Amino acid sequence: MPKVYLSPAYHYWNPCAVAGCDETTHNNLYLDVLEPYLAACGIQYKRGPRRTPKSGEDGDALMLQAVRESDAWGADVHYVSHTNAANGGVRGYRPMIYPGSGGGRKLAACILKYRRKIYDQPIRLSESSVWYELRAPAAVSFYEEHVFHDNASDAQWFHSHLGAIAEATCRGLCEYFGIPYRAPGTAKPSPAPTIRKEEQVTVELRMLKRGMEGGDVRSAMLLMKDKGYYPYAIPVSDKLFGAKMEAGLRKMQADHGLGVDGILGAASWGYLLGR
Repeated sequence: MPKVYLSPAYHYWNPCAVAGCDETTHNNLYLDVLEPYLAACGIQYKRGPRRTPKSGEDGDALMLQAVRESDAWGADVHYVSHTNAANGGVRGYRPMIYPGSGGGRKLAACILKYRRKIYDQPIRLSESSVWYELRAPAAVSFYEEHVFHDNASDAQWFHSHLGAIAEATCRGLCEYFGIPYRAPGTAKPSPAPTIRKEEQVTVELRMLKRGMEGGDVRSAMLLMKDKGYYPYAIPVSDKLFGAKMEAGLRKMQADHGLGVDGILGAASWGYLLGR
């Protein structure tokens, strides 16, 4: 199975034009959404440290740790997720690869192919040996600069398209690895562990209801926010299906004829994932 190491931003505090957010936080939110897409396609992933903004953590030390983990794990791709900044008036997608990397150029072609389908602002690929996470990893490195987070329009686009960006990235990775893309919830089941029937939507996605916790709850919450059914801030640690999430889910179910029961089952997952 292909291996992708996911490395988020580790900055102390790079404020975003969307009030209250910052580069480190929203790149982690994006990777939260990306993970189930990778899993559905049979792509193994390992995640870098999640820094708490404005904490006393050493961001450089966390970055060095990420590269060590990526190399020790034997990642095929070291995927770095950042956003950019300029003067507040610039928009665009500015990914980077290491100079002369044939694998990097091939991967960039695949990822940019699908990003162009969803993003209508300027796209410019560049080569750089300046950044440690481009030059140091043993794996093929791809360094995202998704949008300019100091531009209100670009930042808002990023926050409202996390699901679409995750799907586009996963499609690009699948093309790079030469494997079929499968939307979350449609991948072939793994032989183990056995999931109890009453808890499953498919083998990959659980049926979720109020009181449950986990990464899949958080992913659903973020996808609901993308579609306007969870208009609240989502703390980095929030993985609980609470009353607000149930209320948003019931409204979504009512609006789209999904059966109003407050349980996130097959039909509701299908709507959230665009199936």
